[in-house]
This record gives sequence, structure tokens and C-alpha cells, in this order.
Amino acid sequence: MVLLKLAFRNISRNKRRSWITILSVGVGLGALIFLWSFGDGTNYQMRENVISLSTGHIQIHAKGFEKSLSPELLLPEHDPVLAKLQTLPEVLAKTERIRFEALIGTSEHSRGVLLVGIDPLHEPAVTRLEKFMVRGSYLAPRDPRSVLIGSRLAEKLKVDLGDKVVVMTQTIDGTMSGFAFRVRGIFHAGSQPLDEMTAFISLPASQELLGVENRVHEIVLRLKNSNLVPRVKANLGSKLDPNAIEVLAWNEIIPEVEQWVSWSEAVIRTILMAVMVVIGVGIMNTVLMSVFERKKELGVMMALGTSPFQIFLLIVLETLILEFFGILLGLIGGTLVTYYFSIVGIGFPELEQAFSRSYMSTVTYTRVEFAHVVQSVITLVLMASFIGLYPAWKAGRTEPVKAIYHS
Repeated sequence: MVLLKLAFRNISRNKRRSWITILSVGVGLGALIFLWSFGDGTNYQMRENVISLSTGHIQIHAKGFEKSLSPELLLPEHDPVLAKLQTLPEVLAKTERIRFEALIGTSEHSRGVLLVGIDPLHEPAVTRLEKFMVRGSYLAPRDPRSVLIGSRLAEKLKVDLGDKVVVMTQTIDGTMSGFAFRVRGIFHAGSQPLDEMTAFISLPASQELLGVENRVHEIVLRLKNSNLVPRVKANLGSKLDPNAIEVLAWNEIIPEVEQWVSWSEAVIRTILMAVMVVIGVGIMNTVLMSVFERKKELGVMMALGTSPFQIFLLIVLETLILEFFGILLGLIGGTLVTYYFSIVGIGFPELEQAFSRSYMSTVTYTRVEFAHVVQSVITLVLMASFIGLYPAWKAGRTEPVKAIYHS
């Protein structure tokens, strides 16, 4: 208790220096919390964009379909699969799709696209493409000759609402098939794969175009939350025939997103370590200067019977007190700033074209992951405490006689 009182008294001697140290720790930790929250927010939105705009949480295909996109790889008797899905409480919604490569164009312009046949009734419960319509309207259940195209694809084809486009592809028996469609809606998702290279028609129209009657290429699932993906995938894998059917999680379909997340977290950890070293050196400098200024006082204390270990412990306590108040300040400041930007967001509208290649949003809402905050605090305490051991060791080696006569 006496050492603790002495530690507080020594810190309060030079309030300016102590506050500078506390502020440096607080600002550093607050900046790290904000940096983590910005990265976590970006990564979360990127994952959600992939899941909500394209893949759903889990997809069920005929084996090998995702790699080849071969139109003849249809799900074998998908009704039993749907029946098995009814037994899974984790599944929030499901929809069926047809996916194949096709040529879409007018008499003057044409582009190769991924044509997706969707169920207009069930698709909105799985993906939220409907919310990104900028002109026109979403597909209607009984409108077999309408198509939705992205804003960039509309620019490439030079078409607008109501214009006629022709879709051509090869049926599963090898013959050419083509139908005329009217542009019912134009969407802008901010993702290049969707806005420029994907078009949507109704499921019956796609089945007619391919000549596959009532069969489908995939079943797409939306779960109650993303954490359930591994469990549901394993459960489905045990219920379905692995030789005929493949069950893929969203990050297996578009692995680039998880690679980007891993890279961004590695960058943040590198910055974290650099900031921790700077903060630790700052604390060491403050405590070392305090020890140097009090050299005579420390010598008197040791001459009066204070042991070197008690001197060492006193300096360690001073370091920990400075860290404690700095961490408290950083947690409060970092949380407040993060909370503010979790509501208003941080916009980068000028970077939309660059972000469109990676499913990143132009407005990022910060998101605090508790584990990352704890990781930052623990790393800061360990780093700063370790670096702060040197001044304590230096003080503990003080020779009383030399210290007393130190000028």
C-alpha cells in the first residue's frame, strides 16, 4: 500500500509529462480500436455483400458444376434435397436457380454474360438484389420475357428500360437457343461481376431456354447467421450423396474475399505492433526520466533500508498506473469514435470503381469485434510493461552513496 501511494505521488510530481504519456497511450489504443473497427466493418460488409448479393450462405450443386458451369450438370431430383432442407431449423430461406453462360445483345452491341434464372417469389428472401434496382422494377412471377441487367451492362449494350435484347445460348443437347427479352429493370450493386457481367431472368424462362423442363442447377440457402455455415454444411454433407452432389459454403465459391480479409488483418496487426513499440518506448522514456530526476531520492530510500526489489516494484507500479489510465482513456475514446462512425459511416464514393472488383462498399460502417479490442489491450500491456522493465531494473541497481551525492 505504501509503495502504491508513493507511485501515485511520484506520477503527480510532473503532471505535464504524466499526462503526455497517458494521452500517448490513450490516443494510440483509441486509434488501434478505430483501425480494427474500420477493418472489421469493411470485412463484415464485404462478406455480407457476397452473401446477400450473389452466393447466399450455402449452395447445393451437382458435383463439379461450380468449377465448370456446364449446363448439363443439373441437380439430380432436387425435390428430395428440398425435403431434407425442411428438417434444418438453421435454414431461414432457400431458392432454386439456373446458371449458365450466354450471349446478350442488340443488333449493334453484344456481350457475354452469366445468365441467372431466379425464382422471383423466393429469391428476395435469400439475396437482396431487389434493393439495388435503380430504374424499373424487379422480375414478376408471371413475366417470362423480362430481364434485369446491371447499370454497366446497360451502358455497354446502350439499352434502357423497355428495350429489346436477344439472349442466345447452347441447350444441353448442343443446339442453339435464343429468345427476345424486354429490359424490365436496371440495378446497380457496386460490384463489377454483377453490374457488368450478370443478367437475371425468371426461372421458367431459363429452363425453357436451356430445354431442361423443371430441373435446376443449384439450391441457394440463407441461414439465420453466418456462424452456422460450417455446422449446416457438415450436416448436409452427411445427408446428401457426395458422389452426385456438392455442398459449398459462400467462401468456397468466392475465396478471394477471405484472402482479402486475411491480408487486411495482417496489415492491421503489423500496424498494431509498430504502434505498441512507439507507445512502449514513450512510457520507458517517461519513467526513465523520472528515475534519473529522482536518483538522489532513490539513493536516500535505499540507504534507509528500502530493498532494490522494492525500488524495482515501485517503478513497475508507476508504469502500470500510467498504462491503466492511458488504456482507460483509449477504450472510452476509441469506443465513442467507433460508435459514431458505426452510425454515420465513412464514405469513399470516388473509389467505387476500384472497390467494385472486391465487393467492397463505398460506405463503411465501423464494427467493434470484442476479441480484437481485448487483443489490442493485452498486446499493449505486455509490450509497454516489458519495455518499462528497463527503467525499473535501472532504478533497482542504484548505488546509495553515489546516488546521494549525485548532482
